[in-house]
Parts: sequence; structure tokens; C-alpha cells
Amino acid sequence: MGECKGGSGPVTTDMALSEEMQRFLIWYTLVTVLVTSSAVYAHHTALPEVMTEPQATWLWGYHTVPASITRDGSPYWYGYVHTDAEKINNPAWTEVAAEHIELGAKAPAVLVLHGCAGVIRSPTAYRIFFMQRGYAVFEPDSFARPGRKPCEDDRWAETIVRRIEELRYSYKSIRTLPWVDQNRVVLMGISEGATAVAAWRQSGFAAHIIIADDCGGGQPQAPAGTPVLAVVGEKDEYFGGSSCNVTRKIKGSKSIIIPDAPHNISDLPETGKAVEEFLSWV
Repeated sequence: MGECKGGSGPVTTDMALSEEMQRFLIWYTLVTVLVTSSAVYAHHTALPEVMTEPQATWLWGYHTVPASITRDGSPYWYGYVHTDAEKINNPAWTEVAAEHIELGAKAPAVLVLHGCAGVIRSPTAYRIFFMQRGYAVFEPDSFARPGRKPCEDDRWAETIVRRIEELRYSYKSIRTLPWVDQNRVVLMGISEGATAVAAWRQSGFAAHIIIADDCGGGQPQAPAGTPVLAVVGEKDEYFGGSSCNVTRKIKGSKSIIIPDAPHNISDLPETGKAVEEFLSWV
């Protein structure tokens, strides 16, 4: 089980970290690279008959519980680096996490759909950003699907359908967790994951955040009443600075184009500032 007990420290809007947290993250990232470098794309040749592919993406995901709700006041990261389908539910990561959570405590949460290259199994700036604001971060791993390959442009439509399946399963799983504030669950997608978020029509999320996608040149499909933030780089290699056309005016909804920024903007300070302002409405 890849459980890691972390530290804590203040984070400003530009995602600057305390010296203590920086030292911890350098150590943790090095350990993560050493442990998982051979399993970045941990493809399974097959799954047990009783396990669906969307379920596998949730179980093998990379998840964070914030310090604000744990018994010892420390954040916890959960992620399996093995591919043993017999072990993954024995116990499931949610059962292990429950042992560390203060009775009756609740945290807001964000469900993150990663880009086409897969989950980055280290404390990225956006994970630290949410964690330090008391959010649990759930990031299902699409590469738990047997045969999943990165950035398959020739199977784009099929891939997005599968990402939506993963979104749906993870959403239902989050709804079973008693330590999540069910009124403050945010949906966020990055690049390929953002395309799935842009297409999500069902209610239930407090807000949608679309990072590095243009919604196909149209508007996001979020249900009426759901606030939406869309952020893209002006020099995005794929979308050429074209953002989603967010026309709704509720609770800070808007489209933002970051000047001179490329496609990979999820960890930029400008993205963090935009997200922080947006979350103040949620």
C-alpha cells in the first residue's frame, strides 16, 4: 500500500510553500520517482471478472486526505504501485483512510481527471493547493484499464467516453464517503480529462473547473446553476489560446486565457490564483 504521511504548512495564492513543506516535497518526490518509475503506466493484462474497468481506475487512483480532518493533524496520500488485483480491495484504500479520520469530521473534495499522459504520482502544486485549503483530492487512474495507452489521438472519441465512465464511477464512490462534505464536491479536469468534464451534463457537483481545453469551440455542458471556470494558455500548442465559451454569470463563472502560457498550465501561479478566486464562490 502506498500510504504516505505528510506534513503541513501555509500556502499563499501563488502556491509558494513553507521551507518545511518544500523539504518534505523534495524528499517525497524523490521517493515516489524511485518507487513508481517502473510503473508510471501500470497496465493490467486483465482484471478479475468481478471488477469493472471504471472501478479499477478508482481503486488504483492517487488520493489525498487533508490534515484538517485527520486524527493526528497530518495529510495522507494513498496510491498503490502494484498491479495485484487480489490485493487492491484487501483492504481498499478508503478503508485504510477511514482509520485516520477524526470521527464526524468532513472535508470538501475535488475529483480530478488527469491528462492523457496519466497520473503524476507526486504532490504536484495543484494537489498541495487543494490540500492546504482543506480539500480531499481524488484522482482516478485511467491507466488501470488493461491496455490503456497515453494520448491516443486516433481513438479520441472512444477515450472520452471511457473517461466519462471513470468520472461517473468515482462520483458515485465519493458519495459513499461519510467524511466528505457532499455539498462541496468540485469537478476538475486537465487537458484530456478536461474534455470529459466539459461534456459532463449531470448535476451533483458544486462547481466545474476546466483546465487546458476549449470545449470543442463551444460551451461546457454543465447543468444550469452549476458555476464553471475554464482556463487555457494563450500559446497552448493544441488549442491556440481558444478557451471554452463560458457565458453563464453565476458564482464567478468565466473563461480565462493566461498570457504567453503553454498547454501545461495546471501548476502555474496564474491558474492557482484563478481557481482560488473561483472557489471563494463555492
